[in-house]
Parts: sequence; C-alpha cells; structure tokens
Amino acid sequence: MRTGLFLSRDDGTISDTVDVDALASAYSSLAVARVYDSFFRYADQRALLDTVRESRLDAVVLAGNSPRHFQQALDGDLVLNALKRHGINENKLAFANIKEQVALPHQGDREKATRKARTLIDVALAKVEASPAVNSTLLAPRRSVLIVGATAGGLIAASELLGKGYRVYIVESGPSLRLPAGLKDDLLPVLTGLQSDPRARFFFDATIADLSGYCGQYTVGLRSSCGECTFAAGGIILSVGNDPALVKALRSTMRLSINRDGLPEEEGSRIGQTTDPGIWLIPFAKTSGGLEAELSGAAAAVSSLTTELDAGELEHPLFITTIEESLCGGCGTCVKTCAFSASRIDLAHKLSVVDPERCKGCGNCVTACPTGARDLLSYPREYVSRAIRLLGQATAGNGDPKILAIFCRTCGQLAVDAAGAAAKPGAGPAYSPGVMPLLVECGGSVDTQYVLEAFRNGFDGVALFMCRDGHCHNVVGNTDLERRLGLFRAVLRSRNIDGERLRVVPVYADDGRLVGEELNSFGHDLTAMAAVGTRR
Repeated sequence: MRTGLFLSRDDGTISDTVDVDALASAYSSLAVARVYDSFFRYADQRALLDTVRESRLDAVVLAGNSPRHFQQALDGDLVLNALKRHGINENKLAFANIKEQVALPHQGDREKATRKARTLIDVALAKVEASPAVNSTLLAPRRSVLIVGATAGGLIAASELLGKGYRVYIVESGPSLRLPAGLKDDLLPVLTGLQSDPRARFFFDATIADLSGYCGQYTVGLRSSCGECTFAAGGIILSVGNDPALVKALRSTMRLSINRDGLPEEEGSRIGQTTDPGIWLIPFAKTSGGLEAELSGAAAAVSSLTTELDAGELEHPLFITTIEESLCGGCGTCVKTCAFSASRIDLAHKLSVVDPERCKGCGNCVTACPTGARDLLSYPREYVSRAIRLLGQATAGNGDPKILAIFCRTCGQLAVDAAGAAAKPGAGPAYSPGVMPLLVECGGSVDTQYVLEAFRNGFDGVALFMCRDGHCHNVVGNTDLERRLGLFRAVLRSRNIDGERLRVVPVYADDGRLVGEELNSFGHDLTAMAAVGTRR
C-alpha cells in the first residue's frame, strides 16, 4: 500500500510548537511525506492533490487539523471530497490532530510536543493500514422532502420546495399549525398555496415512528391521527422551534446532536447543517426576528438540501458493522442491543444479519457480542489495540503520569479539542504531554479489553470522556458505557489495579475547560496514588 503523509504548518499555529519539517524527514520511508502551509489554501490543496495523483497513493494521513474542522470550516470538506475523487477510499484517509491535541495544549515545549505529534502520526498510519476499504452504495435522489414542524419556517420551506418541483410531506406533532398570531395573516397566501397543491400533504398529531435509509432515499414510518403510513423522502427539514420534547422524540430516529437547551445543534459551517447531509435545520431564533428570521432559515435549509438532492446520483460509504459468520452463534444479543433496529437473526442459517440502511456503525453491538463475531469497519479491533500499544510506548519525559484519554467522535472529540484551543500563550500547558488521546466511534464501543490493554501497555490511568445523558449521538452509547463501568472496575481489581485509575467524565461539546481541569486533577490523583504505594 502506497501511503502519503501530509503535514500542515497551519500558517505557523502548529509549526511554532511542533517541528513539522523534522517529522516529514522522519517518515521519508513512506511513498510521500510533505509539509504545507495550510490544508485550506488553494495553492496548497492543488499541490497536495497533484501529489496524490502523480504518486498513485492508496492511503493518505493528514497531520494538522481536527477531522471535525474539515466539516466545520467553510468549504473545509472540499479537499476531503477531492481526495475521494482521486481514488482515496473513505477508510484509507486518517487524521492526526496535531493542532488542538498537541500544538495548542503544549505550547512552549517544542521537544515534547514534536515527540507526541510523532506518536499521533504513528497511530493515524496504523489506522489506514488496519482499516479495510469500505464499499459504497449509489442511489438516485427522490424529489420529495419531509418537513417536521408546521411552523412559519416549515411552511415557507414547503412552499419554496413546491416551487422547485418537489413533493412535500408536512408533519406536525400537535393538532394544528404552530403559527404566532402576528404571522398568520402574512402567511395566509403561503398556506393557501400549500393546501391547494396536490403535491403537498399535511399530517397532524403525528410522530415519526421509524426512519431508515440515506440522504436521497429515506423510508419514513409515520403514526398520525389518520393511522399509520410509510412514504419515501429524499431529504428532511426540521422546523421544530423551541420544543425540546419534540426534539427528544426525534433524536432516536434522526441521531440529532442536541445542545444544553435540548434543541438541535448545528454541526458544520453552514446554517442548519447536521451530521447527516440529508437532514437540515431551520434554527430556532432566541431573539424575535418575525417573518424575516423564518424566511432566512427556510431559504438556507432549502438551498442546502436541494443542492444535495438535485445531483443525478449520490454515493454513500457503508460504515456498517461486519460479522464473522464462523464465530456468530445467532444468539440475538446484537438485536437487543441495537438502538436502530439494524440487526436481525436469519433463522434458517442461525446467523446475525445487518441492515445497511439502518446500521450507523456505532459499535454497541460489537462490544455486546459474546463471541467476538462483530467488528467495526471505521475503528476495527486490530487498529484500536495497535493504537493503544503505540500510545503506551510514548513517554511524557517529565515524570508525569501517563493517561489514555478515550473519547467519541461527537461530544468527546469536540470537548477535547476545545480544551486545547482554550490554552492561552504563556499560561503553560493546558494539560500534561503525558495525556495520550484515542478517538473511538462511540462510548458504547469501548470494550473491557481496551481498558486492560491500556494498563498492560504502561498507562497509569484511563480517562473516558462520554456524552452527557440524553446527548449521545448514537442514543444509548453513553448509557451502555455507564452500565459497563462496574464490570470495568471489577476486572481491574481482579488484576490488582485500583479501580480509581479509571475515570469517567460526562461532557458537552463545549466543555473544553472541564476537560483540562479533569485531566490535570486526574494526573494529580494518580501521582498521589503512586506516592502511597497503590500502584500495582
């Protein structure tokens, strides 16, 4: 496999602390190892992509920004999409976040920061080596949209979609339209147009009972005052206003990230963006903007969604769980565990079967499987174990305890990155270089063996950063992890390891300060444990 390593100076933000040129030299045995000023500057992107093509690379590691930054920066995903067009499989692209997890939290210690950055690059290289290429599905988008919320924004969005030739399904959880008294007259022409158009259909006292599929082709199961029905939709627009109860009901079917107020959280650089390219929000405006705010939010959601759906063909990588049939006993544990109804048992063959239109690749079933028949394509067991060994081999170099910080791709990753970004120049490190980060898909995918592996490889402590209750992107990942904590500590005690060497920290996405405080506190506690002879 021909692998390319591309490092970013980030216009000095990284290179002021990390010697990226020395790192490129250290990886001269790779097919390519080059440094650029920024991954987001046109000239550097062009040069990087030309190198990928000319060198015929099979895998790429980007050492610089957080993978989330490519989603959140305006048009930041352009380089990622271009890499895929140049033949880099979705699972052969990995990131070493040496900005938020090294350069920013460890300013002023160039030697230790560079050493830690090299370890994170080694982990990223291990990921592209151990992760199998993923298949994709191609589909033709449907020209129909589900709109959740008969609000002003929802009605305006529906009207605009009809004007673009789309069919719309407007679903409202209550018995009637949700319109402020001051806007009813203004929206009367819009409402009349919707009620008279056969391509628009209203459902009241309705709930989304089921949702499967991808952007372009969703299958929606609806339960309403008219009974139950199923229909197809190419995309979804949410206009739920200030209704945390409704958002909570939608979360399990749409995997919504929600903020501290219980409302949908935007994820990305564009207004109303979620992690699913087929689901867009009309954001709730806390300040009264009247019809203007609703018009703006609806226009942004419609424009973004139809940009996706107007494509002739959409491609979706299938990051599902895999099943080793020789190990599967058909016990059905995966069926009980899955929050998305993605598993079933083939009774004729007594084997578990995955529904690719439902599977989110969260990993809960992988951890629950008693025979080890399941595995994740995105973070396979082989990679995670190898990553823990590589991280364990690194040395802090200052006598600080070594801590493995495990965090998920949503709240955990954002909070850990925020801890680094919050570091102030001249104020010292945000936390010790002895903290080694490990990104996993979900808290629910953290296995007992990973915790044991960490201690076998010399870590003094393990910190698990998980989503707060009710905020897990995979609905039950954090609660499944919480249920296993007793088992984790019991297994540690059976190995003569103090259970307090495992710390669990629930976080919101913006809990950067909390992450730094917890890591420093944990380090102090581990030092104290060692001082009184509690270390195994």
